[in-house]
Amino acid sequence: MSSRLFIALFSFFIFFSFSKYSVAQPFSVGQTVFVGIPSVNIRDDAFIIGQITRVTEAGDYQIKVEEYVEGHDYGAFCTPVAVSPGSSEYGDGWEVWQDTRSLRQQNLEYIVAAQNVMPYRAGQYHYIERNNTWVVYGRWLSDAPILAPERIERAINGLEPIGLTGMEPSLRLVIDHRLAFYEQGWGRPYWPYETIAPINDLLDKVLVTFDQNPALEALWRSKKRDQKQLMTDVETFFLIATLDKIVKDSYYQLYENLDKADSQQVLELVAKLKKLGYEKRS
Repeated sequence: MSSRLFIALFSFFIFFSFSKYSVAQPFSVGQTVFVGIPSVNIRDDAFIIGQITRVTEAGDYQIKVEEYVEGHDYGAFCTPVAVSPGSSEYGDGWEVWQDTRSLRQQNLEYIVAAQNVMPYRAGQYHYIERNNTWVVYGRWLSDAPILAPERIERAINGLEPIGLTGMEPSLRLVIDHRLAFYEQGWGRPYWPYETIAPINDLLDKVLVTFDQNPALEALWRSKKRDQKQLMTDVETFFLIATLDKIVKDSYYQLYENLDKADSQQVLELVAKLKKLGYEKRS
């Protein structure tokens, strides 16, 4: 089986599984389920694995927690319920749930929204793939020497079923960045003078991105960025991070040995960076 076919079939499996639980698939008492709590930045994704002990009248689920992500604040996603005899004095459990970053509180179970509950295995795959996508992006951020554009393209092809379509504009720019700095995107690093022409093309795309999205440009140029606005959605969060790296990496090239570079192309790069607020110092 070719790698493309495998990826397509795997993505279909994830999409099909996600579609099944996204239309309010009912779960039954005693069933082990996966509760997914996605984050805009992926790194803060959280999950709960637990056994259903009750289905509420609203169709949500009371969960007996078996495993969860340590340190995540679950206060906005879980309603605690006192379950031990004699604990009714605690009402719905909030009084004894002091640390909302832990779900190990004795005598409590937690009600979670039905929309976050997935079949156990499908939920695992869903969040593993979200993490794998972050790993690809993180490797680019850290300038990993071997990161082929084809691998990034595969990540793009798998975004829809894991709820990350907003990352596509960023990942398209990531591919262009790799091609500007590495032969074929993953081979030998280019000499600084070899990068000037492709960086100019890359910055043209950055400028077009801003022309198409003035609000994004305003946020990117802000000296003190509004964190709430930054975390509005996946597209905004990753575009800001991607544009930061692209522009800074481009700027640093101005201070490398460019004796062999085309002087006109260097001047064009200087002008574009100045337009982006990065003026070369003498």
